[in-house]
Amino acid sequence: MAEAVTVGATLRTGWPVLVIPSAIYFVSHFHRIALGVVAQDLMRAFTITAATLGALAAIYPYVFVAMALVAGSLADTLGPRRTLGAGALAMGLGALVFGLAPSFSVVVLGRLVVSIGASVILIAFLTLAAERFRADDFATISGLTQTVGNLGGVAAAGPLALLVEAIGWRASFEAIGAITVALAVVAVLGVRERRDSTPRTVTRSLRDVVVGIPAIILNPRTWPPVLAGAGMYSTVIALQGLWGVSYLTQVHGLPRVQAAADIAWMAVGVMVGAPLVGRISDRWLGARRPPFLAFSALGAACWLPLVVPALEPPIAWLPAVFFLLGFSSSGLILVWPCVREVNDPTRVGVVVGFCNIPMFLFVALMQWLTGLALDAAWTGLETAGTRVYSATAYRAAFGLCLAVAVGAVALAACITETRCRNVWRSE
Repeated sequence: MAEAVTVGATLRTGWPVLVIPSAIYFVSHFHRIALGVVAQDLMRAFTITAATLGALAAIYPYVFVAMALVAGSLADTLGPRRTLGAGALAMGLGALVFGLAPSFSVVVLGRLVVSIGASVILIAFLTLAAERFRADDFATISGLTQTVGNLGGVAAAGPLALLVEAIGWRASFEAIGAITVALAVVAVLGVRERRDSTPRTVTRSLRDVVVGIPAIILNPRTWPPVLAGAGMYSTVIALQGLWGVSYLTQVHGLPRVQAAADIAWMAVGVMVGAPLVGRISDRWLGARRPPFLAFSALGAACWLPLVVPALEPPIAWLPAVFFLLGFSSSGLILVWPCVREVNDPTRVGVVVGFCNIPMFLFVALMQWLTGLALDAAWTGLETAGTRVYSATAYRAAFGLCLAVAVGAVALAACITETRCRNVWRSE
């Protein structure tokens, strides 16, 4: 069954629909990245190791995996408005628990609740986009989600670091939680799912949605873009979301605020690259595989200066390296249109949700493995109760990222070219 490209609003006329979901996705990305900014505070407050911190960070992707198909089913049945509201409420409550936590076990609980809420946001956002907009705007909107999300990443870097320095990490998370709860109310009251004023009618039962899942999993054309995107995303998040600030403070001696600002260039790279790659794919090339392959190859090359001592740039050039890493990683926004266009177009929520499973499994695995690599190379040095890792230890961790990024390039070359049309056929 071919998908009608011209059905739905254009992005030029329909963009107000995306304002509230964009605000919520901004906040969800803020929550995702914020842990890296307060990593050393948590290690000091609760006397934990890098591996334990990596395990805490891995809660986020593990929950995304567990919730992926559930979130997709909710978006397809209850609709994106209710799904966005519930997700924002959970994120807000979880952040409040995190900030008030008297022990590390309660920190884990807070992070778990935040993760459950955040896991439904992107899926609901893209389901809303599929309902309201033309098919040949889908990659562009997917790119815009990442621009918005990485604005949240920027806010979770330098500005959050300044806030933490001013009022402490606990009060910072309490404030974030209150703002997120307020956004949940706005979502329930303000999101419109239809182009007219009629209420949403659920046209499919949960059972109908679940029955379609095996076809997605067994479709061999599903896997190359999903696994390529997983490789690109997991490596970037390992640096941006967990180890980047610590790397710059411990290896290069930068103060935390400056280190966070330098890492924020990765988010800037995504903000520039994501809408660009979406537009290149949707309108300029009318193709998916060439831009996916080019961006993944650039991403793999960007890891070399962080791994090979002879290629290490002066510290003043590191923000440029981080920008290019973020810019190249924006190619992964093509995962959603690539997978959507080789599967049943009426199951957008579940298709997008399924993409999250391998992607966030890879994120969890990379955060754990890089933490193990750092601990394995630890020389025993500590400062104020925080483990200090050498440049060699960080190169070992980033070498794992390089290997995975190279694998992503090989998988990107195997993506089915759809020419921006749905090529799925029912049996």
